[in-house]
Amino acid sequence: MMEKKPDISPDQQLAAFFDAAKAKNGKVNAAFLENVMALAVGETEVRAKPPIAPVATAPAFTKLIRSLGGWKSVTALTACTCIGIVAGYVAPNSLDYLDLGGAQTIAETFDDDGFSVASDIETLFQEG
Repeated sequence: MMEKKPDISPDQQLAAFFDAAKAKNGKVNAAFLENVMALAVGETEVRAKPPIAPVATAPAFTKLIRSLGGWKSVTALTACTCIGIVAGYVAPNSLDYLDLGGAQTIAETFDDDGFSVASDIETLFQEG
């Protein structure tokens, strides 16, 4: 069931309150106005100056570690770098201990002329 709206507008409803305020003595207490102004000025001063938070500065080394992804990433990068340096300086013949069970090495696999691109090209030129 729907309620019927009153025929009186909100402006007409508030008019009674405004008329009552106008009929009253129009003098405002000076102490009240001073108090309101003091509170307003105090509030504007508080809002005008936001609190300044100190900026934490980190050392350059810490910034470098953070930019690389933290200590875990730096540890992994260091390990890979060390392995790469060792592998670069070690002679290839000294890595024979990596042969697992006599498996054929990659170099032995590609030594065959069947896998050589150059031998195929030579054959094309020989045929005529």
